[in-house]
Amino acid sequence: MKQIRHTTASTYFFARFGALWRMCMVEHPRHGGYLAPGGHVREERNEPPEDAAVREAVEESGYRPRLLPAPLPSGYPHPGVAGPWWTVDMGAGPDGRADVRHLHRDHIFVGVVALPYEPQGTPELPVRWVDRDELEVLDTPMDTRVLGAHLFKVIDAAVRPHAAGAPDEELAAELLRRQELDQEVRLLPRAARTPEAMERWKQIDLDNRIWLEQLVAARGWPGISEVGKPAAAALWLLAQHSDPAPDFQRQCRDLLADAILAGEADPHHGALLEDRVRVAQGRPQVYGTQLLADEAGELSPAPIWDAERVEQRRLEVGLEPMQDYLRACRRTAAG
Repeated sequence: MKQIRHTTASTYFFARFGALWRMCMVEHPRHGGYLAPGGHVREERNEPPEDAAVREAVEESGYRPRLLPAPLPSGYPHPGVAGPWWTVDMGAGPDGRADVRHLHRDHIFVGVVALPYEPQGTPELPVRWVDRDELEVLDTPMDTRVLGAHLFKVIDAAVRPHAAGAPDEELAAELLRRQELDQEVRLLPRAARTPEAMERWKQIDLDNRIWLEQLVAARGWPGISEVGKPAAAALWLLAQHSDPAPDFQRQCRDLLADAILAGEADPHHGALLEDRVRVAQGRPQVYGTQLLADEAGELSPAPIWDAERVEQRRLEVGLEPMQDYLRACRRTAAG
């Protein structure tokens, strides 16, 4: 009797929580315990395995991962192409597609999501993000634990740019110049904020935003290896102050999140811009960085999603505790 074999696809995908990598797992009702998202390839529809891997991830977890090529040796001159990192045959018990034991030829992909607090859909299964230590004690099959442990060791290399951009001192200097202008108008004493000064503030922000839009359109989001940490901070600041262009600011949020994945930007800048975008959309913020003034002028955080865990999230991205942050902001506002 010929062995029944079905084609399946699964995705081990990761996100950065500050400096910490976590892997997305789903609690499977039929198999029990936690697994990487995955399922059958729709061969009757000629579905490619990579499409099935992403589709199953979206359906089961709510996240749409970006698939990664396997890391190549240092110095290899050609870019990799995203595809299965491994193809394995696994025994499977009877299911909805076969009433006897059979084989799953599983195409195993690896991916990332840049915004772990921003799922694209409603998950079909309970979702859990686990770090390397949690994986070792998680209720999960041995093969999942072995592959997951290996991937935690190589995920950094897998998301690094294939060839980092050469340092651009001219661009770094221009970013720092524009940051100086940005801060010059914002640090004016209240008594000096004349109508002429406020008009200059508005014009500087507009000029900076137009320049930033052109930069991003021409070359994407320059990373730390290209412009250095001070200029990378200036780049974030210009995006943070692009409020009059919410669609562009959201684009910057996404580009910055990708740079953080690759280790090319500071996670706490991503947290600040994420909150800025969410509050502008009328949604609860994640990190509690955006403050609103009441009628008496007292500053308090705009609504926070899952406020009970906000301190943990702030710690992960390098932000100070909420009370320290509030105290400093209120002191600055009073001065």
